[in-house]
Amino acid sequence: MARRSGRERGISVTLEQPAVLAVSGGADSMAMAACLHAADPSHVVALATFDHGTGAAAHDAVALVRAWGAARDIRVHVGQAHGLPRTEAAWRSARWAFLRDVSASLGAPVATAHTEDDQAETVFIRLLRGSGVRGLAGLLAPGPVLRPLLHLTRHDVRAMAVSLGVPFIDDPSNDDVRYLRNRARLELLPALERSTPGFRAWLLQLGREAAAWRAEVAAAVDRTWQPTVCENQGTARIRRDRRRLPDRDEAALFWPEVAGRLGLPLDRRGTARLASFTTKQETGLRMPLSGGACVTSERDGWCLQRAGAGPRV
Repeated sequence: MARRSGRERGISVTLEQPAVLAVSGGADSMAMAACLHAADPSHVVALATFDHGTGAAAHDAVALVRAWGAARDIRVHVGQAHGLPRTEAAWRSARWAFLRDVSASLGAPVATAHTEDDQAETVFIRLLRGSGVRGLAGLLAPGPVLRPLLHLTRHDVRAMAVSLGVPFIDDPSNDDVRYLRNRARLELLPALERSTPGFRAWLLQLGREAAAWRAEVAAAVDRTWQPTVCENQGTARIRRDRRRLPDRDEAALFWPEVAGRLGLPLDRRGTARLASFTTKQETGLRMPLSGGACVTSERDGWCLQRAGAGPRV
């Protein structure tokens, strides 16, 4: 399937609310920052950039973001990797911890420069890792992060950066195929598209269908379980209906959605254990989950708690 050009797709980059922009110094994020600032400077609360410590290009990119923000009187928050393993997972975890901290301190959501190509890559990588339907929604999954470029291809955004004369830096580490996402982008997906034309479009459709499925499950959870989520306390409560305990299939379908609202990912083993736990009549039971979370069975329902959450009052 031929890709439509940015003009045919209707290039527009907007935000409906003020946000902290996650800007790496690369073409995508610099184009996002330039377009959003030009459209409405009041919606650019600050820039947040993270130095992964991958070399001179990473340091230069931080300097570029600092200078670009200073020239427009935009606050720039800089994070720095310290002693991290040189893995995608470690960098991603540290970067998102930094972005969440900046977001919380400024009281504004984070906006990232993820594109349609990032969505296709994410769905593909999750297929490789055996993800369930929830994970296959990829970047379309509901959450607090704003993604104003997700309807555009990487080609569209780079062309936009060039046409606007936006400065950017290409980090050579993005070409290192020892890292899975780079290998997927540069080698695996192009090879699969050549051998099976339309594979990329299929990945995008799969992501859309998975996101629609997640939305249906979320609506069913609200109708049937009516969970009470206290994000600041790190708890989620499900009321117990003694006339109708959930069966394992229902619990296995619903618990990942409830846990996701607390930012707790559940693997298959954790989901299966929770599903079994929820079908028991006994109260006063407690079951630990990975990462320090736990669930307790009480007279009036079940309480899921994040690690470090205080006792429920």
